[in-house]
Amino acid sequence: MSSRCRTCIFRVGYAVAAFLVVLASTEGLARVLGLAPRLSYQFGNIVPDSHLPYRPRPLSTISGRSASDEYDFTYTHNGFGLRDVEHLLAKPPGVFRILGLGDSFTYGQGAAFEDTYLARLETFLNNRDGAHPRVEVIKAGIVRFFPEPERLLLQHYGVAFRPDLVTVAFLPNDLADTYTGIKAITVGADGFLKTEEANQLGRVATWLYLRSHACRIVLRRYVTWRIARKHGEPSIRPNDPELLSDTNWAKIEAEYFRMTDIAHEVNAAIAFIHIPQQGPWGAWSNAPTERLAHWCAEVGVPFIDVLPAMRRMPCPEELYWKRDGHPTPRGYRVIADTLCRALTELELVP
Repeated sequence: MSSRCRTCIFRVGYAVAAFLVVLASTEGLARVLGLAPRLSYQFGNIVPDSHLPYRPRPLSTISGRSASDEYDFTYTHNGFGLRDVEHLLAKPPGVFRILGLGDSFTYGQGAAFEDTYLARLETFLNNRDGAHPRVEVIKAGIVRFFPEPERLLLQHYGVAFRPDLVTVAFLPNDLADTYTGIKAITVGADGFLKTEEANQLGRVATWLYLRSHACRIVLRRYVTWRIARKHGEPSIRPNDPELLSDTNWAKIEAEYFRMTDIAHEVNAAIAFIHIPQQGPWGAWSNAPTERLAHWCAEVGVPFIDVLPAMRRMPCPEELYWKRDGHPTPRGYRVIADTLCRALTELELVP
């Protein structure tokens, strides 16, 4: 081998070694300084479904630390994939059954199962004074669901439980999810819940995202840019007028009309509940809330607003995890107490 060849090989080897040192240093710096977003393992237990966009893996339990580093979690799912105990499909005699639809707030993210608002509601209703039938709550909240997939769950699975009452939780971010559509969130081959843009990056990008802090920073920013480029500002700015437009709201109303018809077909009552959010969503939550209240009044279905009760509480900042944004156990208790009072006063539960 000539000296010239040896020199070329040396230079290539040196460049590769230098490149690897830079990568290792960047990775080490990202890990030491904690620059990368935490992995959301609570979204890594998802399976496809023939009727729904996805659902949690049946008979599974996932544990870990929240992406915001504020709480530990353990989420256990029943045979259907709901965060709930098992329920007979046939309603037992003498039981009043409630089906609770919603997203991660109804799922109870950020709290132990017994502290979720539907679990507490079931306890509160069954502990009332006097003679009442036993109340059974089917806790059908699924992370990142919004009116369309909630309607699909009711239509294809929920009615089989023959509920006497259906509750539908509305949150302001339902407007953004309705705007981006049901295909915006997909299930990756690895079981992680991903945006459509993230899933299109392929398995190599997913492998790097899971294992490299430095790559996670870059990939997160790239996917965020792609989403903003595809959907425009509404995907990242909740106060954009497009989200509150008549066109976007009409999509929500159409799903709620269909939910109401489906419930009535099985002789079930239905009620819509506004659960407030904090952060950027809370700043403009009055507009969609007022519109939903007006729609419910026109259609003649009950509307329950949790926001006034939240505002009356001392230290309202303690009702939500500051960075995560979901309710704390105290916040879920306020929601459950408000619902229990409202459902009783409106005579929606016997």
